[in-house]
Amino acid sequence: MKYKKTLIFSIFILILAVGFGGWYYNAHKESSYAVKQTRTATVFIPGLGGNFITSDYMVSSWDKDGVATRALQVYVKNDGKVETTKQFAKVGKNNPVIQANFQTNNKPAQEARLMPNLMRYLHQKYGIKHVNLTGHSSGGEIIYNYLTDKDGLNKVPAKDLPQVDHFVSMANTYPLHDKNIKNLPKNLKILNFCGDIDHTGSDGLIPTQEVKPFGTLVKGHVKGYKFMVYHGDPQQAQHSMLHENPAVNKIIAQYMYN
Repeated sequence: MKYKKTLIFSIFILILAVGFGGWYYNAHKESSYAVKQTRTATVFIPGLGGNFITSDYMVSSWDKDGVATRALQVYVKNDGKVETTKQFAKVGKNNPVIQANFQTNNKPAQEARLMPNLMRYLHQKYGIKHVNLTGHSSGGEIIYNYLTDKDGLNKVPAKDLPQVDHFVSMANTYPLHDKNIKNLPKNLKILNFCGDIDHTGSDGLIPTQEVKPFGTLVKGHVKGYKFMVYHGDPQQAQHSMLHENPAVNKIIAQYMYN
């Protein structure tokens, strides 16, 4: 009996070691790349219930690997006021990354209406003239609504807002027919990204076939569009694990910065 318990324990430790070894190898392998360094800021918008923690692994990994610089954490209040809760580094020619958090973080439509305030704040306080907007799950919906709702943008003059160069949508779906699609910036480049757990056709929450049609919607309205599916096990491709994956970090960074 004692031998059997020892054998089971040894097998368990071996499985853990192999799993950790594979994760460490992949993380190290995916950290070995370089991108251009510019003053274009990347703003991460979390999804339902998300906060600074949502993007923490992605941002800290970029910072550690010298790909981008963790610069700011900013908080958007319900009344539209924006404040910097923490500044990690200067906003310079170092691919600065800004993590956004909303006071009410479970109402995408409301958060989208506050996006102009956030963008104006970054433009006026830090002199940011160009941004990449990255959204996970309904964070993508917030960004999309911000980019297409001209009524909301009219409240803030265009000269007070940074230009959006890239929109990275991670694991989200969009309306198949939207008359506001024509309002997307013509020079915008979009990466529509999702996960697929073990080729099941889903990230565990959203089917791949429901993410893909976004390309048809934006065709002819933007400068560039790319659709990508990441295939992997649940630890890599599951809906909430995409932004915890070093391979995904690399894909997104190379898309935005090269």
